[in-house]
Amino acid sequence: MGGERDAFEALPWHDAALREIVIDRRNAGKVDEVLIRVTWPHGGAGALRFSDCYGMNAALNFGVIADETIAGAAIDDSDPDLLRLCARWKPLGVNLDSLVCFRVETSSTGSVIRIYAKRFEVLNDPAAG
Repeated sequence: MGGERDAFEALPWHDAALREIVIDRRNAGKVDEVLIRVTWPHGGAGALRFSDCYGMNAALNFGVIADETIAGAAIDDSDPDLLRLCARWKPLGVNLDSLVCFRVETSSTGSVIRIYAKRFEVLNDPAAG
């Protein structure tokens, strides 16, 4: 997890603009993904795809007339909902030891997005701009 944590947290999050969040449940249980499109602070569009998702919490605040800029992002190993998710699936024989809480906080509206997924990847995404 060290490499994945480093890769996620090293992205230029501060002042990136959040453009879109897409939840893909077209093939629920087999392909559960979240896509976040951003414009990076020094230009260029990008996207992050989170796959093997087991949940998502988004406490979003709307109504502010400004770009939704990101204050920062990190992997949160001690997130209470992460621990609850793992405990909920364990009696069913599902091992979620590799599940991670990817946390993104915005500065414009004080919103917090938590994605509970096993993997993420960075995509070059011209549609994100």
